[in-house]
Amino acid sequence: MSPPTAKRARGNVENRELIARELDQTLIVEAAAGTGETTELVGRIVALIEGRRASIGQIVAATFSEKAAGELKLRLREELE
Repeated sequence: MSPPTAKRARGNVENRELIARELDQTLIVEAAAGTGETTELVGRIVALIEGRRASIGQIVAATFSEKAAGELKLRLREELE
């Protein structure tokens, strides 16, 4: 049996791949601060728009704080420009 940290790390890779790959599925991503969830969410939104699966007006992204929402907005704007 693998140690818990190895199992978590493997799960994180699998979860990141799921976020990037399953663009036709609605997902809820729950993660601790600093784990890369904003980066993954921005990548997913950009992929949806580039793949013409959704327009910006059809996407909802919710965060738990105004600070996190501001960071998401800035990063998404940078990627889309």
